[in-house]
Amino acid sequence: MGRRKKTYRELTLLLSYVLGFIAFFSLWNVADSFYAGMFFLLFLLGIHNDTYKNFRMPRILLNIIALIGTLFFLSSVSFDNLVEPIANALLLLISVKFLEEKKLRDFYQILLLSILSVSLSTLINTGLIFLVFLILDLFVSIFFLFLLLLYKRFEEETADLGLLRKLFVFSTSFGVAVFLLSWIFFFSLPRIENPLIDVFQTRERGLISGISDEISLGEVGEIQLDKSIILRAFNVEFKEPPYWRVQVFDTYINNRWIKTVKIPEREPGGGQAYTIILEPTYDTFLPLLNYPTAIKKIFGKKEKPKRFKGGFYELKEPITRPVKVIATYVKEPPKDTPLSVYLQLPEDLPESIKKLAKELSRGAKSNEEKIERVKKFFKEGGFKYTLKLEAHEGDPLEDFLFRKRKGNCEYYASATAILLRLMGVPSRVVSGFHGALKNEYGNYYFVVGGMAHVWVEAYANGVWLTVDTTPPYVPESLRDINTLTYIYDAIVTFWYRNVVNFSQEKQKNLIIKTKEFGEYLISILRRHSEYVILGSILLILSGLILYLYLYELRKTPENLFKKLKKKLKHHGIEAELPEEILNKTVQHPKRKYIEFIVRTYERWKYSPIKDKEELKEAYKVLKKI
Repeated sequence: MGRRKKTYRELTLLLSYVLGFIAFFSLWNVADSFYAGMFFLLFLLGIHNDTYKNFRMPRILLNIIALIGTLFFLSSVSFDNLVEPIANALLLLISVKFLEEKKLRDFYQILLLSILSVSLSTLINTGLIFLVFLILDLFVSIFFLFLLLLYKRFEEETADLGLLRKLFVFSTSFGVAVFLLSWIFFFSLPRIENPLIDVFQTRERGLISGISDEISLGEVGEIQLDKSIILRAFNVEFKEPPYWRVQVFDTYINNRWIKTVKIPEREPGGGQAYTIILEPTYDTFLPLLNYPTAIKKIFGKKEKPKRFKGGFYELKEPITRPVKVIATYVKEPPKDTPLSVYLQLPEDLPESIKKLAKELSRGAKSNEEKIERVKKFFKEGGFKYTLKLEAHEGDPLEDFLFRKRKGNCEYYASATAILLRLMGVPSRVVSGFHGALKNEYGNYYFVVGGMAHVWVEAYANGVWLTVDTTPPYVPESLRDINTLTYIYDAIVTFWYRNVVNFSQEKQKNLIIKTKEFGEYLISILRRHSEYVILGSILLILSGLILYLYLYELRKTPENLFKKLKKKLKHHGIEAELPEEILNKTVQHPKRKYIEFIVRTYERWKYSPIKDKEELKEAYKVLKKI
């Protein structure tokens, strides 16, 4: 025995469930999690009731609940908390709508609520997952809208699969056309570059891969190398792997590098401008090209980062969403005056390290010469790079320099800075990233977490020179980056640059101008209230006249048939379809007039014959019934 074919009502119900799921999942991270979960259970209960025909609550009671709940949520709407209450209200309305016994108007309302839900989610959803929901909702909504036309006429009839296939092809083609045409408006209309209302919830503070508030020696796996993209850079070219400055450490104590001074400093300005799009780091630091001179603009954060001694920037709040930064940098080394802390040394420093520094500095006449000797020591001393850090014996720095002679960049930078300080050269440890991969598909560079790095800056002849003694290496994470990675990231980058391209100032101006225009319009209406009243009356009368002309007075085949049904109803004959009227008026004394009018209507409606004289005659005959 074959499976029973679905009716149009069953298919309409099924598709409405899809729209409901789209609405819930698009608002899942927007609405309050407790309310979203509770309303989702009610939504599932509604599906269960539709399936098993369980007891339903009276529609009037559900409408009262929906009204009270909506007012409750909307009462908490404010400029700082706009999206969540509206999302809660939408999910409440959707869950209530699915608890009701659905009629045609309910399906239209479900369609509208689903579209509103996806639209509301645009305020915070910037990833490609939102694009998936948007496209899915677009195509499902179009097909659902066309399906409702069939449902209206053939509700309980068995669905014609052939017709549904044609409908699917047509609605899909229509959806593709709408999606493509929308790009015309997308590129022609002004857009905003970051949401005015930052509705993202602050997440738990985390770490950029390899970047932390301190550098600790002796801890295995402190720098986690991965292929997660940290930032993308535009309008800049690199001949050599660039350094990306994140923060500067000044003090070495208990086998750790920490910051003991944070002195705000003015931006030097000047230099070459470039743009980066920074992924959420859940930290307060900004990776910028070495050497940063200014931040021209930042999109996605309401505050401007503060610059500190050493040329690094920091925000008060963590970066929890993609941000765009326009900054400037110079290739020349920085010239800020050294602090006394840049010569600080721990009291418990092993004598073997002090002896090595004394030997390296013997006979050196300048800081530049001392720096070169340290670099030569690491280059020719048989040192190797490794991430597999083993347990150390005694002091980790001494163990690295004289026994293992292998480690990661933290060991090389730490040893270099300590040796230089022992030789009287002011030094500081800089953490950030080293390198960038060019994506030819999008003509930009990107930096991954595996490029996390630590190096040294040493002061010589009035400038800070970059001293990187870490042996050249290729992070293991870069080996997994292939052509598909480049193509996928080019798509993501296109989305960021062309869709997530928001500007707070533009959005504020748009709201202000809209408000000003509304106030101006209201003031005009108040000053000329008598004209407003007169115009409203004239508009209502015009609407009534137009309605009467279109639906009552105008001599159309539709009005002819409608007037015939009204006359027959007065005679106790109720029928809707033409053939139904003819079947019920076989014995009617005015049968020939009725048949003439019905045939005239059918010819006008369903055949290419459009005889205006016949239509005029039919109106004359109508008066004889």
